[in-house]
Amino acid sequence: MKHALLLCLSLLAPAVPAYAQTVIDGSDKAASPFVKNTLKSVATQFPDAHPHFRNLATHKTGEKQIVCGEVSLQDTKTPAAESFMPFGATEGEDRAVVFEPHAIPAALDFREVNSWINHGADLEDLEEMGCVPEGSYRKYSDRLNAVLQNRKTSS
Repeated sequence: MKHALLLCLSLLAPAVPAYAQTVIDGSDKAASPFVKNTLKSVATQFPDAHPHFRNLATHKTGEKQIVCGEVSLQDTKTPAAESFMPFGATEGEDRAVVFEPHAIPAALDFREVNSWINHGADLEDLEEMGCVPEGSYRKYSDRLNAVLQNRKTSS
């Protein structure tokens, strides 16, 4: 009977997704449960990848703890530096914010403008959390506005 139960459980185990993640620089040595849960949360946002993390740091804002770091979705042991994306999470929030940097094209289709603005909102959230340098959102917004301004004058 025990063997049948173990067999059934082992057959069901692959159906449960495993969200493995690797911290490549050891910055998780004294990670709190909040940090560990945040890493799992980020991993669940990218179910088809094996995320690599680095530069994990925590700080407090008021009574809430914030974790910041970088994540790469490359599936190698030493991901390329340019593939890392900043992320952050505030204690008590359901979802971590991950900013996926994309080069703003020289011209944008009018139908794409809202998605680029919304994309920048992630960077703004990370700046408010203290996870990216102050002025990061402004720099992104200025580049986006320059592209939109050129579209207005060239039309």
